[in-house]
Amino acid sequence: MNTRLRLAVIGPGRAGGALAIAAMAAGHSVETVAGPSGVIPPELAATRVKQVGALSPCELLILGTPDDVIEETALRLAADPPAAGVAAHLSGFASIDRLDALERTGLEVGCLHPLQTLPSPQRGAAALAGSTAAVTARSDKAAALLCSFAQNLGMSTFRLEDRFKPLYHAAAATVALGVATTLGVAADLFAAAGVSFCQSRGLATRVLENCFEMGPDQALTGPMVRGDRGTIAGHLKAAEAVSPELAHQYRMLVRTAAHRISHGGEASETISDRPAGRSGS
Repeated sequence: MNTRLRLAVIGPGRAGGALAIAAMAAGHSVETVAGPSGVIPPELAATRVKQVGALSPCELLILGTPDDVIEETALRLAADPPAAGVAAHLSGFASIDRLDALERTGLEVGCLHPLQTLPSPQRGAAALAGSTAAVTARSDKAAALLCSFAQNLGMSTFRLEDRFKPLYHAAAATVALGVATTLGVAADLFAAAGVSFCQSRGLATRVLENCFEMGPDQALTGPMVRGDRGTIAGHLKAAEAVSPELAHQYRMLVRTAAHRISHGGEASETISDRPAGRSGS
């Protein structure tokens, strides 16, 4: 995208705020309208417009609202539609059908979903470059604008069919929640052993790299893959001594891994619901 884009963001929270901050840094013209909380990131203070009716004409209107109010927001905007070319929401789950009210006013509609964790507008803006983004749109015009905008912020893009968004988002949520949750269990076990979680950075980084280079199932290593039932039983006994809940969480992780290992039958026996202390070692 060689020309400066005029962008309006309604609801500049973690996702909308991240895109707005990154867009400003890339030289685009940005205006924002705060959500119900009235809060916007301090980096966007100069972009604030009090109400939608005061927005300048723009090429791209972004709805950064929660999934549950996308359709409601679109209906409200459709009563007095902003002067925009394309309207897009940022939900990886929600259908672009939720923007039908705006489409009926003549706007092109679509969705831009950065496949990245956005814990805050500031951290999210810094993480966008080098990430990928899913683009869903009914028209080539809307898709081209969304792809061009994302690529200008340093993201690569891929097209995502609207009907596959729930599956896609479930996969994305599994990456975000699964990795963090698993490492959370590991951090608790390390802490109980008097070892800093930071000591595992090299291990975690290498495992993640192996997953993308070899495939997640091929990257599995350790006692589960070797079929070392006694070792797994010892893990559970040690975890049980710290906390029954921690042992339960570890057991659930091992069960999931067992289903993904071709010789998981023996591992499944190891991780039964019987108390960890009774398992042989």
